[in-house]
Amino acid sequence: MDDAHDHNADAAPLPLGWTVDIRDIPAKGYEVAKAATDAERLDIAAALGLLSCERLSASGRIRPIAGDGFRLQGRLQADVVQACVVTLAPVHDTIDVPLSVEFVPVEQAKAAAGGAVELDDPVETEPIEGDALALGRVLFEELAAAINPYPRRPGAEYAAPAADAATAAANTPFAVLARLKAQKTEP
Repeated sequence: MDDAHDHNADAAPLPLGWTVDIRDIPAKGYEVAKAATDAERLDIAAALGLLSCERLSASGRIRPIAGDGFRLQGRLQADVVQACVVTLAPVHDTIDVPLSVEFVPVEQAKAAAGGAVELDDPVETEPIEGDALALGRVLFEELAAAINPYPRRPGAEYAAPAADAATAAANTPFAVLARLKAQKTEP
């Protein structure tokens, strides 16, 4: 397969292997309430370069939709600790994001991947993998996208190393040009 959702068979497994068997989803829908174990949270922290993942939970409802698909509506919540990009001190962050994902048969997912992308459409489309919805993969990807890429501790400011005045003056563009001119005029 060559669509955008294919995963390399040699790639390391994602920290959350949670799946929902589509045969277990009744017509009225299926309530989802998941919380990561200590081991899963350790794996998530390692995979995402976090100092720690204190909590990760997801809740919502999966219901059948037209075209043999399923829609997940819910929330992803997490408490993570990252290193400050300035001081490397721990920075605590709470993540609370809505989930709106449609799982569709692989053929429909391929067609959606090849078509125009609606930037205003808040619904993500994912393929149904066999008879299962890859809930863990989707939640892991949503968490990765929600994490602050540049966490900064309140009040942390980068201070550039101070250069002495003589060195700073000697390295201005005009000082460099003056040295070049002097070298050119020397016999």
